[in-house]
Amino acid sequence: MSNNKHGTTVCFRRRYRPGRLCLLVLLALASLPAVADELTIKVTGLKEPLLSQVTNSIDTYAFSGATRLSSRRLQQTADSAKLKAVAALRPYGYYHAVVSASLEQNNAVPGKAAQKGSGKNSPGQSGAMENKDAAWVLTLQVEPGPPVIIAAATVELSGDGAGEKNLRHWAKHWPLDAGHVLDQVAWEAQKQAALDIAESHGYLSAEFTRHSIEADLDRNVATLTLELDTGPQAVMGTVSFQQDVVNPEVLGLIPRFQQGQPYDTWLMDKFRLDLWRTGYFKDLEIIEERRLEEVPPQVNLIVTADGRLPNTYQFSLGYGTDTDVRAQVLWSRHIVSKRGDSLETGIGWQQRNAEYSFRSSYRLPRRSKAREFWTADLFVSREDQDFEVKRNDHEPDTIKLTNGNVVDYSVKLGKLVVRDLDGGYQQIFETWYGQYLYENRSFSPSEFVINGIPATLSDPQLEQFSISDSSLSLGINWDWPVIRGSGFKTTGHHERAWIFTANKVWGSDPEFSQAYLSSNWARMLGPRWKLLLRGEIGYSDANVLKVQIDGPQQSLQLAVTQLPNLYRFKAGGSRSVRGYGFESLSNNGVGSNSIMTGSAEINWGFRQDWSVAAFIDVGNAFNEWHESSLKKGAGVGLRWYSIAGPISLDVAQALSYDGHPWSINFTIGTPLL
Repeated sequence: MSNNKHGTTVCFRRRYRPGRLCLLVLLALASLPAVADELTIKVTGLKEPLLSQVTNSIDTYAFSGATRLSSRRLQQTADSAKLKAVAALRPYGYYHAVVSASLEQNNAVPGKAAQKGSGKNSPGQSGAMENKDAAWVLTLQVEPGPPVIIAAATVELSGDGAGEKNLRHWAKHWPLDAGHVLDQVAWEAQKQAALDIAESHGYLSAEFTRHSIEADLDRNVATLTLELDTGPQAVMGTVSFQQDVVNPEVLGLIPRFQQGQPYDTWLMDKFRLDLWRTGYFKDLEIIEERRLEEVPPQVNLIVTADGRLPNTYQFSLGYGTDTDVRAQVLWSRHIVSKRGDSLETGIGWQQRNAEYSFRSSYRLPRRSKAREFWTADLFVSREDQDFEVKRNDHEPDTIKLTNGNVVDYSVKLGKLVVRDLDGGYQQIFETWYGQYLYENRSFSPSEFVINGIPATLSDPQLEQFSISDSSLSLGINWDWPVIRGSGFKTTGHHERAWIFTANKVWGSDPEFSQAYLSSNWARMLGPRWKLLLRGEIGYSDANVLKVQIDGPQQSLQLAVTQLPNLYRFKAGGSRSVRGYGFESLSNNGVGSNSIMTGSAEINWGFRQDWSVAAFIDVGNAFNEWHESSLKKGAGVGLRWYSIAGPISLDVAQALSYDGHPWSINFTIGTPLL
């Protein structure tokens, strides 16, 4: 029989073999609980943010196995914690801190490790790592003492970039002015911010020629001196490509900058993004060859790229209150040939209106012009359409006169020009095009009820609405997106505009013209508030067919535009006038010649990826401007800024209808797109 500090082990040699005996001894020892001393630390006497700085600087002490803490080791631990607490306060201007330590032993529960707390306690309470079952508790009582106050601060700019507005803004809003507590962490952060601003605008050799903190710890004052010499501004040099995916001249047209233009990190980021968006490459590496010794300094770019797989396939399935269930299959041929041409083809379906569509787009870069492309688009669609009429403009209820379907076949040929604005910081996408459209609209006889009496449109009446014709239009459209940031912080503006016309002179059956303009704006009004504004206006010069249907005790007035269905305007829904059904605001539910809508929305971000919104919308689609009768809607919403884009849930009320009916709208995607 032998003794150890965990207890007694008894061996009966006559009944067990030596090998089995050792195994049993090891198993018995392993099954016994390990006894260890534990130490937790709490900090008192400080408020945030100093409390967190001290608690984060102190190690978590936990001892495993059979460790025992001697008096000497406990004292060493306490002394080390005091030194770390004092050192943690100095960068924040507190050089006269006094820290006292006290140790006390609690009844320990073996096997429970000490945990580090959040450090968000009020003064006098635990700032870190408290455990009621801990064997030892080390309490640090901290007296921070008086801070060092800045007596004077001199911040100057010199060099070619001394007048750069962002650097001047940095110097003007220098946070460590006279009267503030000395904060060396903020000092270093501000210095780095200035260097980042200088580099982003091409001052790649910027340096601080003077940077000093002179502190008088007896008087607790400090004097700050800082001078940034920007040096000369670097310019963009040559761009060379090391790849064999497309012809060199195709890539030479991609950069938004010209040789000799001032270097800018934002343009560099856009250059990388533009190369990636071509769809040609799998791996991209851009090496900046900085020749700062030249006059002026020059940055050459060496681009190394590997070709990606030529084909990608995508399938998406979704749901929205405007579309119900929807699905799409997309095939992209990123590289058709070394000319850089690409092809994209997709098939889509949505439950609302049983709409089917097929779209194929081809794009070929022009060799002679930078950022110009020949384009060709094929579009085929079919959708069900209800022909409706309202008895009263103040009620949402309609009478469905008949139902039919609309089939469109469209071929569009054009030239896309990408125009750089503001030195490449913005781009306008301009497309000149000609479009051929063949459209077939057919409606079948259907019974409806007026004042309780069944009725049916006659065949001659249906023939007025069932038309097959072709149109050839010539036009131009513009797309101007300027979007910055992500999530709740997304800001900017996005404008769209177009104008086109069709005439019998060049073979179009109907004659019409249309002009359209829309604008979306998003602006931050502080760290948590954002304002969204949206407006659109469209006008079509097209004939309107007016028909009167005489029914029992009431006549129905119909006004149907002769504009092809593909070009008709409809309002209402989650991206238009909320509170009203999707595309429900138009003449007879089949679209109108003109549209005018507007929206104002205020968002408040209450968490990192969440915000709530309140909004008011107004608008309508109509054939005659004197009959516009703009509808109003208002409501509240919830936004979640996910990886897939903003997901919005709105509850809106139709203020222009009797009873103010409510509706729910659900959308995915940024309102700027």
